[in-house]
Amino acid sequence: MLRTPGIAAFTGQPSDLAECRAGTDLIGRPEVQEFLQSITDPDAALGELTGVLDGGDAFRAGMMAFVCGVLVERGGSAAIPVDAVLALMERHLLLAKERADGGADGGAGADDELFERSPDLVRAHHALPFVLLAAMTMLSRDEAARRRLRARPGIAALVDALQKHYETLYYLREVLSLVDGRDVLLIDVRNRRGFALGLTGVRDRMYHFFALAQDALLRHAGPGYLDAEPADPAAVRYARNRGLTADDHRTAADLLDHQLLGFFYPGVKRPAGEAVTGLFFPGSAPFEAIPVIAGVPTLFLAERSFHAQWSPGNMYPVLHEALESRVSLRELPSEDVEAWLAEFTKPPSD
Repeated sequence: MLRTPGIAAFTGQPSDLAECRAGTDLIGRPEVQEFLQSITDPDAALGELTGVLDGGDAFRAGMMAFVCGVLVERGGSAAIPVDAVLALMERHLLLAKERADGGADGGAGADDELFERSPDLVRAHHALPFVLLAAMTMLSRDEAARRRLRARPGIAALVDALQKHYETLYYLREVLSLVDGRDVLLIDVRNRRGFALGLTGVRDRMYHFFALAQDALLRHAGPGYLDAEPADPAAVRYARNRGLTADDHRTAADLLDHQLLGFFYPGVKRPAGEAVTGLFFPGSAPFEAIPVIAGVPTLFLAERSFHAQWSPGNMYPVLHEALESRVSLRELPSEDVEAWLAEFTKPPSD
C-alpha cells in the first residue's frame, strides 16, 4: 500500500543546509525508502508524487521530482508528472536567478549566510540539477510537453541567463530548440514530384534534417532516386537515436554521414517562368532559414551538386537516450505539384 500521507508530510517539512548539500543522500532516508519499497504500480506512485511537488519544501520537492524521473525511466508514464515537474523547474529557475543576481558564488560560506536570510534560494540551488535531470527525462519522451514548455514566456531567457551556473541547462536549451510539429515541403522539379515532411525532435541544424530526410525519401522513392547512393544504416540509426548500441556510442566520434541528395533554394528562371534550383542550401543553417513559400518552408530537390560530409556526433550529438528524432513523409498528388509549380512560377503582378 502506498503511503502518500507519509511522503507528503516528509516533503513538506523544511530541509536544513546539511541535507541540501548531501544531495541524493535524501533518497536513503527511511521515509523515502518506505515509500519506494511500497510501490507496485509506477503510474500510481507518479500520480501520488505529483501531488507533493507543489507547496513542498524547495529541496525535498525537487528531489521528489528526481524520483519521478527515475520512475519514468523504469517505465512509468511521463505524461503524469511532466507538467508538475516543469512548473517546479520554472519556480526553481526563478529562485536560482534571484540567487545568481544577488552575487552568490556557490561557496560554502556564502551558502551559510544566504541560508540564514533566504533558505529557499539555497534549497532551490541544490535541488535544481536534479529537477533538470527529471525534466530532461520527461521532455525527451513527450513532444507535446516540449511544445507547452516553449510557450511559457521567459523560460528561454532564464535558461540563457543561468546556463553558466548549471551545466544541465545546455541540454534543456537544446531541447527548447528542437523542431517539433513543423513541416517542410520538398519539390523535385525535374521529376515533378513533391513531398511533405513532418518533423519531430529534429535538431535545429539542417544536417540533422538532411540525414533523416534522405533516408525517408530513399525508402519511399526507392534505391537510386535522384542517383543517390544508399544511406549508411549506422548514420541513420544515429540520426534517429533509435536502437543505438554500446558500439554505436563508442564509435560515434568516428562516424561520418554524407550528402546523398541535393537540397536547394527554390528559384525561377525569367522570363521563361521555369522553376529551377537555386543555390545549395547549407547544412549548417537553422530551420528558420528555409524560405517560406505560401506559408510553408520549402526547398527544391535534385541530384547533389557536390560531395559533402559531416560528423553526426558533432552536429547533433545525442541529448538523451529516450529522445527519438523522426520525419514523416507524404507524397503530394501530381496535380497538387503541378498547381504549386504553376503558382510559384507565375509572373509577378505589376
